[in-house]
Amino acid sequence: MAEGKPGRSAMSEFVDSVEKEARSRFVRWDRALWTGFLQGPVARMGQALAASGQDAAQGEELLRNYLRLGAEGIGLGYLYPTSAGRQNFFTLAWSELVPRLLPRLPVERQAAALARMWNLSENLESAPPWVQRLFCRVGANLPSLDDIEGHLHAIANEAMEPPPEALGDTSTALWVDLSQEDSRFMPGEVHFLAPTVVCVHDRHRATAAGGRDAATQGVWLSKKPMLLGPMGCNERLEPTRMTVKAITSLSQRDPRAGDWYSTLSNEWRAVATMHTSQWLAVILPV
Repeated sequence: MAEGKPGRSAMSEFVDSVEKEARSRFVRWDRALWTGFLQGPVARMGQALAASGQDAAQGEELLRNYLRLGAEGIGLGYLYPTSAGRQNFFTLAWSELVPRLLPRLPVERQAAALARMWNLSENLESAPPWVQRLFCRVGANLPSLDDIEGHLHAIANEAMEPPPEALGDTSTALWVDLSQEDSRFMPGEVHFLAPTVVCVHDRHRATAAGGRDAATQGVWLSKKPMLLGPMGCNERLEPTRMTVKAITSLSQRDPRAGDWYSTLSNEWRAVATMHTSQWLAVILPV
């Protein structure tokens, strides 16, 4: 590690200079978030770089670039504190993915990978909330940063584009327990955000209160449905009562089904909530 002034390392002086510059540029600089970033993700990445055995000077330069971009993310409001109760891909990337996965790449590819992660994370800040949630869920367990853009874009295209099979005379039903995300959640009104993505509203917490968003959950209606967590959706809805052949059939053959609160379908998927259940009924083509 390079030396700075007597009693201080060059890295400590660099950290101070980055913060000083950020405080002069950003009106709402969050000192507590910066401190947590240094003590958590930055410390973990520094340890991982040291353990990787790569040249110390190269590792320090990479860490400096990571610090600069982290400060930029805090200043721009991209990096959320844990207390925010919100999810976005930038926070996942800068708090978890980059510190864990970047040191594993060959040294000659690390700088370019860091730049790509910044561009991807920043671009996603303008994406719809459900896309952010989807990327957070599928990205949390990524084993590598190799072709992360291609992997995530393929997932997004699968969720955004109409699936090849439409609902027909034969279908299959799945049950999704929304209490896994929120033990108080009572599924109510539903609306589609994409051909295979729905936003489900809690019928008892349908309006924002106490500075919090209305209680909502996203669900990707893939072959194995994926819970996407809170959607931050404050749209006011009324229950829908669409007549859907597959839902009628489900209520006739499954004793768990019936007493529908809201039913909804599009060309590819159908969903239903019940008055007395925390589960979402999902109808998929066979």
